[in-house]
Amino acid sequence: MNRIRRSLAAATALAVASGIALLPALTSATPAAAAVSCNGTSLVLGVNVSTHVIGHVRVPTVGNGSGNWVCELGLGNDSVAVARLQIALDDCNLHARLTVDSDYGPLTQAAVVAVQKHYGVAQDGIYGPVTGFAMTWPYQGGGCGSIIFNES
Repeated sequence: MNRIRRSLAAATALAVASGIALLPALTSATPAAAAVSCNGTSLVLGVNVSTHVIGHVRVPTVGNGSGNWVCELGLGNDSVAVARLQIALDDCNLHARLTVDSDYGPLTQAAVVAVQKHYGVAQDGIYGPVTGFAMTWPYQGGGCGSIIFNES
């Protein structure tokens, strides 16, 4: 499963870098556009990594309910999107033991770098769509799940 996730993450990274969209969610941002900050959360389609059942995972998005997870989080961000990332880092990704405080500080950045290293994506400490697609998220109904694609 990790090998598949790393392959998908590498393909997504290549697609984002070259401006080619592999996923519907990645088509909404132009390669030259400035990164949009994640300010909300949305449920998107995901698959439970234990049961392989398709359902939903809640991820940081451009706005609440937007379904657009082509956004970034980094040092200084403070929002519900950061809290959602911190929950995922704690519950489903290397059990980072972060305080869920909605503040993207040095500890959250270090946890993101560790996850990026674990999944084989660029280690810049900035959460973005490539990192979001590579990592796992709390799955609605319990457990952890991976993003399949954006429903919108």
